[in-house]
Amino acid sequence: MWQFISDNSVSLIIVAFGILAWIITIGAAVSSRRTGHYVSGIPGVGGILIIIGFLTSSAKWLALVGLLDFHLLYFIFRVIPDIIRVTIDERRYIPPEEFDGGRVIEYSNFNKEFEVIKCPPDQYGGCEIHYISRYVIISKDDAFVLLKTKINTRIIERVTCRSVKECRMHASDKAKWVSRQANE
Repeated sequence: MWQFISDNSVSLIIVAFGILAWIITIGAAVSSRRTGHYVSGIPGVGGILIIIGFLTSSAKWLALVGLLDFHLLYFIFRVIPDIIRVTIDERRYIPPEEFDGGRVIEYSNFNKEFEVIKCPPDQYGGCEIHYISRYVIISKDDAFVLLKTKINTRIIERVTCRSVKECRMHASDKAKWVSRQANE
């Protein structure tokens, strides 16, 4: 027993911090329930530290104890798959035939960041940064409008143009365009 402790002292210190984080998280959850006010713990950190601590020791199989932290399991089996699903849905999205009151002529394939638009500061001095991920060209009122969108349907900026070619010039050079007629 003492030999194990002396050989794995650094690992056991990491495990001790993991157990402490676990206790703090459980205590915060109990406190939140009792008082009715939200008290934040440090979810998932305890499990990760226990796993790291036991993986660096000679008893690596004990790292499975870290998986008892339900926050870590929730992250692995719920949050990560949701992130993957949303990313796939964003990439496969095709705008409807009618978008923002006009007929869709062309749209660009998804790109994580075509351009960055910084909105002017508001009255409190804060400003918003938008990452444009898709362009949509629509025909509306005898003109063409380039829609700069974020997360497929949130319109950040509208640019009115005389032709589709002019709309493309206002878009990023990285945009790969898909014609609506090609999909029909």
